Amino acid sequence: MEESSKIKAEDIQILVADESHERYVDTILKTIEEAAKVRGTGIAKRTHEYVATKMREAKAVIALAPAGEGQEPEFAGFSYIETWGNKQYVTTSGLIVNPQYRGLGIAKKIKDMTFSLARIRWPHAKIFSLTSGAAVMKMNTQLGYQPVTFDDLTDDEAFWKGCEGCVNVEVLRERNRKFCICTAMLFDPEEHLPAKIPQEVINRINKLEAPYCPPEGDEQRCSNQAKGKVTGPNNSDAVFRKPLYQTADCSIYGKLKELATENRKNPTQAETVLWEYLKEKRLGVPFRRQQVIGQFIADFACLQRKLVVEVDGGYHQLPEQQVSDKERTSWLQAQGLRVVRFTNDEVIGNIESVINSIKESL
Repeated sequence: MEESSKIKAEDIQILVADESHERYVDTILKTIEEAAKVRGTGIAKRTHEYVATKMREAKAVIALAPAGEGQEPEFAGFSYIETWGNKQYVTTSGLIVNPQYRGLGIAKKIKDMTFSLARIRWPHAKIFSLTSGAAVMKMNTQLGYQPVTFDDLTDDEAFWKGCEGCVNVEVLRERNRKFCICTAMLFDPEEHLPAKIPQEVINRINKLEAPYCPPEGDEQRCSNQAKGKVTGPNNSDAVFRKPLYQTADCSIYGKLKELATENRKNPTQAETVLWEYLKEKRLGVPFRRQQVIGQFIADFACLQRKLVVEVDGGYHQLPEQQVSDKERTSWLQAQGLRVVRFTNDEVIGNIESVINSIKESL
C-alpha cells in the first residue's frame, strides 16, 4: 500500500461499482459503522448481501486508492443508491470516506457521481436526503437540494423501516415521523449533471433494466445480432426490416421502446412542427417518429429511403454532446443510413427551407 500522505486527489479512482468490488463490502460496512460511532449519530444498517447487490445492479459508487506494486487498490470511499415509491423517489445513501483519505475531496466526487447516476437512471424521480452531517448538507445544497419537511419525502414504508437501526429512531417515532435529528433535503429534477457517467456504464444499466428480446418467432435473429452477425444480404439491408423491433438492439429494446413512446407523447415544439409535414406520407414516402435503430432513437426516419432526420435542441451545442452526436451519426452511417440534422430554431423559424433540404435528401 502506498503511504496515504503521498496520495493525491487525482490518484483516486471514482467508479460505478460492479461485482468485482464485492471484496470491499465488509471493509465498507465496518468503516460506516465506526464513523457513526465517532459522530454519535444513527445509521441505517445494511447487510453484506444488500451492499453487494447494489454493486451488481450498478447502484453503487466506490473510490479506490492506488496501492504498491502487486497489491490491489485500497478502499477509499463509497455510496449507494436506493429507489422508493415505485421509483418516484431516489436516495443516495451510505456516503463514507476512509479516514486515511479524507481531505482529498473524495466525498464530493462520490456524491457527484451517485447524483449523476441517479439522474441518468431515473430522470423524473425526486432525489432526497436525510442527514445530520454538515458536509453532506453543503454538498446537497451545491447540487440543488432544498430543505423540506418530512411530509415532502416518500411515504414508502420500506424506506422508513430502514430508520429502525438508527439510535435516534425513538425521536422519529415520538414525533410521528414529522421530524427528527436529521435534516430533510429534496432535489426536484433538472438537467444539470455534475459528473459524466461513462457510456459503458449506461450500456450496462440498460441491459440490467431491459433484458428484453422479442419472442415473435425471431429468436435466431436476436441470437445472431448479439453475436455480431447479420441475417440480411448485407449489413445495411439487415437493419431495415419489419416489424419495428428488428431495427433495434434486442438486448435493450424494451427500454428503448419505453423511451420512444414517452418521447412521442411529449414532443418538442420543433418536432411537432416538423411532424406535420412528414406524417401521412406528405412528402410521398412514409416517415416514422422516434424510431428505434440499434441502440439509438432517431427523431424521424424514412427506412424506405434510409434517411434519418434529427432535430437538435440547445444542449446539442455542448462539447460532450457534440462528441456523442458524432459517434451516433458515424454508427448510423455505417448501417447504410444517411443523416441530416437541423436545429430547433431552423425548424421553427424556416420550415420551408428544412422541408426542401429533406426532399433533396430523399
